[in-house]
Amino acid sequence: MISSYFNEYKSLGLSVIPIEWDIEKKEPVSHRAWGDGKSLELYAKHNAIMVKTTAPIHCLDFDIKNTKDKNLYFKWFSAVSNINPDLIPKLYIEETRNKGYHVWLKYNDDLHKQSLADSDLGAEVIALYAGGPLVYTYPTPGYSIISGSMEDLEEISQDEFNLLIETSQYFNEYKPSYDPTLKAVSYPHGMEKFCTEFDSKISDDTWISILRQSGLMPLSNYKYSKKDKFVAFKRQGSESNAISAKVYFHTKRVLIFSASLHDYPNWHNKHEYPVWSLPPSFVLFYQNNRDWNNTFATMQTIADTEGIDCTPAETYTGEFPIHVFPYNIRKSILEVAEARSLAPEFLATAGLFTVSALAGTHYTSEFNGDAKNILFCLLIAPVSVGKTPAYKSMCETPLKIIQESADKNFAADIKEYEQTKDDNQRAKKPRRFIPFAVDGTTEGYVALSVDQPNGIGVYHDEAESIFNAGSFKGTNDAISFFTQCFSGGRFTQVRADRDKERVVPNMNINLLMGTQPTRLKNIFTDDRLSSGFASRFIMVETDYIELNTEIDPFARNKEMCAEWVSLLEHLYRKGYLYNKGEINAVQIDFEPEAKEAYRKYYKANLKEANKRILSKAEQYIIGTEAKMSAYFPRLVQILAIIHEPKMPVITKKIVDDAHTLYKYFAKSTMKIIGNLTAEIDTGLPAALNLIYQGLPETFSRKDAVEVCKRLNLSDQKFETAMRRKDFKALFRKVEYGVYQKL
Repeated sequence: MISSYFNEYKSLGLSVIPIEWDIEKKEPVSHRAWGDGKSLELYAKHNAIMVKTTAPIHCLDFDIKNTKDKNLYFKWFSAVSNINPDLIPKLYIEETRNKGYHVWLKYNDDLHKQSLADSDLGAEVIALYAGGPLVYTYPTPGYSIISGSMEDLEEISQDEFNLLIETSQYFNEYKPSYDPTLKAVSYPHGMEKFCTEFDSKISDDTWISILRQSGLMPLSNYKYSKKDKFVAFKRQGSESNAISAKVYFHTKRVLIFSASLHDYPNWHNKHEYPVWSLPPSFVLFYQNNRDWNNTFATMQTIADTEGIDCTPAETYTGEFPIHVFPYNIRKSILEVAEARSLAPEFLATAGLFTVSALAGTHYTSEFNGDAKNILFCLLIAPVSVGKTPAYKSMCETPLKIIQESADKNFAADIKEYEQTKDDNQRAKKPRRFIPFAVDGTTEGYVALSVDQPNGIGVYHDEAESIFNAGSFKGTNDAISFFTQCFSGGRFTQVRADRDKERVVPNMNINLLMGTQPTRLKNIFTDDRLSSGFASRFIMVETDYIELNTEIDPFARNKEMCAEWVSLLEHLYRKGYLYNKGEINAVQIDFEPEAKEAYRKYYKANLKEANKRILSKAEQYIIGTEAKMSAYFPRLVQILAIIHEPKMPVITKKIVDDAHTLYKYFAKSTMKIIGNLTAEIDTGLPAALNLIYQGLPETFSRKDAVEVCKRLNLSDQKFETAMRRKDFKALFRKVEYGVYQKL
């Protein structure tokens, strides 16, 4: 289909560009084929088309997501139809992927891109694309034809063109006013290095291409003086030889003078925008409607095409691979962590748990054997380090409003059911949608799972309590229950009274717990370690975190970004509908390159496991690695959902990121379990074991004293312990007063 449209558009004399579209990022994968004029058959992966808007073909773009009035296009259509009913059949109209509209027109005059209508907040709603900008069109994924075709476009008159433009301008709501507090745009926190490297490394040709996309082109007949270090550019479509911008190639900057390019800071509004000297990254920022997330995607595409290495520089220096999250979400995690003195790895892990629980059985993928959206997570830290706040920040708080709304809907459904149940004997009693349970009982989780076919998330702020909770007799039953939950599938709770048996066709329970380092041995006893139960957990540990002294006690708590809230709301609503039996599971597909990448990692993981086996590694290492391998496909699936919950696709990048995340969790978990098993082998007294467990990998005598204080032990306990040969043998001296665990 792509081929036929490509050839058809070429036959019409249009400048057509085949594109490989990345469904996840909503961006082209590569620009390498742009403008080469070759047949589409040479590019088998291409699944999208762009058309260059040059006379006589132009396009009106309706970006409906930027306005509160979702009927704006239909109002515009009605106005045009009422004034001139013969005009609409001359146009080609299509719906875009973002539920906007493209109105293609044929008007034989050189024009330039201009904004016609903005929202009350200044976001572009209707724009005329002309003078060179590229526009996606059907059959690009997500685009659909409403009426007409590119082939049947009829040339319109000047009066008809004016009608289209003036009707569009009628819907402009933006009234700009001078704001003395308006600050210059700046790079997002943690991305300064990425942006500055991009600005300095892109080629001159790419810099020109970016400027052309903004509606600027070189002014060929400009008379330069000897002192001039710039290149003169003019506005595309302008018939005069007046300079519109000064472009500096040695510093990669542009100064814009044309007021017609009002989307960009220029000489005329330099007081509103204190910095009107724009590098390439800023120009792309304005091209992407001031959305840094989309801007970074564009920059990365250009960098990959040119072979430029622009590694994002995060301010976060911890081991957790925070980059696996979309930019706005990872930025928000780091901001919340800093503002509330929380561990980023705790927030990130709680976030993965939340998404996995909400996704539940609603998503499936192509893995051999279903990849379950099931995570067992354990956050380990001393008292008051922020285990529960991490859960609340990533789950409870973002879902509070929508949960309250769902509760009101349930109350109304129950009321209606009670009023009509006598008349409708087949009516089913409504079930309350409760995706998360806090500090419940194992018996209660089974009952809740019966009513929640999508699955549930369970949070316990103290892990030790969960194995002594509820009606199951003894901790072994609780262990058996959660062991079975880890694999998912059918669950049957047998009772002597057969009428009280409970059956869950597809058990799906996600588990998030917190505990203290000193309590680990109580949770994972020797039998739980030897049985492999402990190896089913993702374990993340941190120590005391330096408190942020700049927090305003009267300021509102920093909360997660809108993208995170939107993600959870979408998953919540899907789960709610799934709970009512109104929708089926979503199939997540692999891109071909992603499958190959997964196979590569899968084989590498097996080879690494074989090395452990052949080298006769300790049992806990082999067992933990085997259990942890189940998390790799689960993390692949969860990351795909995080990046695009509506239409998730597993890309190579997602597979790469998931494997990085899996390796981090495996390393962290094996280290913690290794310490637990090492504690068994040492034969040290309990108090000395606690000290050993509490010490970091490298520590000073001062650190050791602090550990003793936290354990309510004497300040001299460490000094006393170091006089014992069996304790001292566990460390090596790095320098005076500094030691390292062996």
